[in-house]
Amino acid sequence: MLVFDILPGLLLAVVLSLVLLIYRASRPQGSILDKVPGKHAYSDIARHPENETVPGLFIFRLNAPMFFANNAPLRERLKEMICTTDPRPRAILLDMEASSGLDISSADMLAELVAELKAQGVELLLATVREPIRTMLWRSGVAQTIGEEHIYPVIEEGVEDFRARFLARD
Repeated sequence: MLVFDILPGLLLAVVLSLVLLIYRASRPQGSILDKVPGKHAYSDIARHPENETVPGLFIFRLNAPMFFANNAPLRERLKEMICTTDPRPRAILLDMEASSGLDISSADMLAELVAELKAQGVELLLATVREPIRTMLWRSGVAQTIGEEHIYPVIEEGVEDFRARFLARD
């Protein structure tokens, strides 16, 4: 005996699938990246512990698109990682590779995160920023908050700029 008729059962399955999708997306996985030895590439240190660290720079890639449902968990995770990383990083380079667009709540979260990090003496840098994200960052004023000079097309440019600005002073 069927508990539901076909159409209500199908609708229930679709609704449950959407709820599960949003739940999973709101708790995205991320990777801490470091430089692959001898290459201009960066990969997950959990899989490649031999990767070379960049002193003072914390590189993080969100392995899912950034949107309203995962803003708060991402923000809290980044703040927690700053507190638990020893030595404390001078900058966070957030790799935006998995995001092809940015909603207004994500732009607002980035602006708030910049202010919170600056209060702790940490800069936010963005890498692998695609054109739709750049457009949203400029329209929302977040690019000016972050600093246009802190938005890079690839991770390597962000790392080189970080080294030139911070490591050259030491």
